[in-house]
Amino acid sequence: MKFEKNSEVSKNVKIIEWMKTEILLSVSDLFNLLFKGIRPLDEAISDTLANIIMMTYLLAKRMGLTFTEVDSKVKEKIKIGIEEDHSVERWYGDLTNLDKHLDNRE
Repeated sequence: MKFEKNSEVSKNVKIIEWMKTEILLSVSDLFNLLFKGIRPLDEAISDTLANIIMMTYLLAKRMGLTFTEVDSKVKEKIKIGIEEDHSVERWYGDLTNLDKHLDNRE
């Protein structure tokens, strides 16, 4: 199947491919920063993590999901992790803290 160069479908496919690449590059950058032993509060790490989160939301939108649907799915996964006593919750309470953070944003 061939799409016109400037059709909505071809533009959507192109932007989705760019977003996927951007996410992969950001994850690679994050791994590289962590490998180098950069402090966790370093600006580069927070910038990279923010980019991954932002691109994930934008990719979801291009795939037909709303930001609210993504947030709801995250909240659902947090609830499941708390119920299943995931180690990140048991050891640090991170899922409960994230849940409270998301509640405060709303």
